[in-house]
Amino acid sequence: MLALLIISVGLVALVQSAQNGANVTTVLREQTGAYHVADQVMLMLYQKSDLKIGLHQGQELFRDQDFYWQAELKTTDNKHINRIELLVGLQKNLEYAQARLTGFTKRR
Repeated sequence: MLALLIISVGLVALVQSAQNGANVTTVLREQTGAYHVADQVMLMLYQKSDLKIGLHQGQELFRDQDFYWQAELKTTDNKHINRIELLVGLQKNLEYAQARLTGFTKRR
């Protein structure tokens, strides 16, 4: 009876450990995708010659998953440089962002 109790406790711990591992893998896969999308969106924003100060939003598909992004172009104290703050997430309202990037671009 004692042996069965020990084995059952061990099996429960093993199953919980496997579940935690699966959850961590899912979160890391989502974050990796979000940072890939963030990198691509930031490059796209750098290439735009008509980018205006303010909020810009969009949606990108990566590995069969929709990612939503929001970029805010702001001025800085330096009259030659603007700041881009970029958020990427799985939810359209970006309540939780899986990726955040900050970039700087020359004012035009």
